[in-house]
Amino acid sequence: MRITKEAVVQAASDIADADGLSRVSLKVVAEKLNIRTPSLYNHIASLDDLLREVAHHGMRAMNDLMAHAAIGNSGDKAIKSLSIAYLNYIIAHPGIYETIQWAHWHGNSETAEIFDNYKALIVKLISSCNLKSQKTDEILSLLMSLLHGYSSLELGKALMNPEEATKGLINSIDTVLLGIRAKYD
Repeated sequence: MRITKEAVVQAASDIADADGLSRVSLKVVAEKLNIRTPSLYNHIASLDDLLREVAHHGMRAMNDLMAHAAIGNSGDKAIKSLSIAYLNYIIAHPGIYETIQWAHWHGNSETAEIFDNYKALIVKLISSCNLKSQKTDEILSLLMSLLHGYSSLELGKALMNPEEATKGLINSIDTVLLGIRAKYD
């Protein structure tokens, strides 16, 4: 069987989702692929390089999922749709999400570019709310903080009861959107 870089990244992603980021090692990835650890260096430079690849793949998939969820919506409905897609991705891929968080501290210019695409999507949805104030950066920070904070805090519960977690997120988003409208409109 011929091993590709994509297969190595997928194996690491699968391990992260099943067992957590702390279980991802070059040895474990090689074992999953039934190859020797040194063979991985044909596809990656280091464990950090592999983790960045997992994070980048996950960030792009998450961005695509959120963008797709927002299609055809605008304003509050688009922000809610994006938020639910964000939470659903984390529920489906908790280890990859953990790796994405790791990459925020250990990333590179590619990490920053993908993260900028995420922020640009949210800014576009904020603009669709037609607020009178142009404090987009403040609103962006608030929404990103809510999404990350809520999802991180509720992940354990979300894995056990996704519907309840989604309801809680929608309630939180509704509350924040009311506050945004009160302050910025």
